[in-house]
Amino acid sequence: MPVNFYLDYYLVGVPAIFVAIIGILYVQVALRKHFGAEIIEKCHEVGSYYLSMVGTFYAVLLGLVVVDAMTKFKEAQVAVDREVASLVRIYSSAERFPERRYRLENDVRNYVDEVVNVEFPMMESQGLPDNKARDLALKIMQTVKSIEPVTENQKAVFPILLTEVTDLLTTRWERTRGPNLGEPLVEWVILIVGGILTIVLTFFFTIESQGIHMFMRAAVALTILMSLYLTFLFGSPFSGDLKVSSDPFRIVYDFADWSTRQGSLEKPERPAEKPPSNLIERENLKPRVIKKRPGASGPGPG
Repeated sequence: MPVNFYLDYYLVGVPAIFVAIIGILYVQVALRKHFGAEIIEKCHEVGSYYLSMVGTFYAVLLGLVVVDAMTKFKEAQVAVDREVASLVRIYSSAERFPERRYRLENDVRNYVDEVVNVEFPMMESQGLPDNKARDLALKIMQTVKSIEPVTENQKAVFPILLTEVTDLLTTRWERTRGPNLGEPLVEWVILIVGGILTIVLTFFFTIESQGIHMFMRAAVALTILMSLYLTFLFGSPFSGDLKVSSDPFRIVYDFADWSTRQGSLEKPERPAEKPPSNLIERENLKPRVIKKRPGASGPGPG
């Protein structure tokens, strides 16, 4: 199993948080030794105002960003479910059009294969969608557009099929759009700088018990770092340990296999025998009975 050294994997991200907390506590001890407790205590009054202002602003900003990232993750899950539902309905409707059935079913299978085996791994490792999967989705659209409904049943199903293909392309765009592939760089710069400033302002406060002070400082740093890590995890819905899975697409495989088995079990019914159409035919079907004349025992003399 390959080892991933990305922060969105728990074995990497969680130890990185504790390493950062240890570094913050080390800086706190170093500043206390360098400036002395008396000089730091003189900063309490002014520093409290600054910390209150910066801390409140940063807490509101970070809370909004976390909620936005969690909403984005939920929307990505919904987009995947809707995309799968559209594919299943397209595959199910294909049997209504025998001339394009196997071509349309094959297009759907090829698209699902490309999404599961190529696009999802590419979105996780590179943060980019697969152009071939996009082309296969457009090919499904072209196949549907080439259908010419003839029967009344086909004319009723065809508009529904067009709607499902449109939903497929729409949900695919929602799944692969840029914001679903990570938070913007400027957003991370603001969050990281704001977190550093908030933690630095806490350095201008001290109490007699250095152990208790270090514990309080570690709690503040842990809260900020966990919120940033939560934003990082939810901000990239298709990578890391916490991600939207491609397993729902396997429902299409299951439905296709079930549809194939059902088709093989169906056998054409034996046509019923046509009843006689007129009186002469009915009379011909009756068994004939030979009646003997009275007194006749056999053939007469020659």
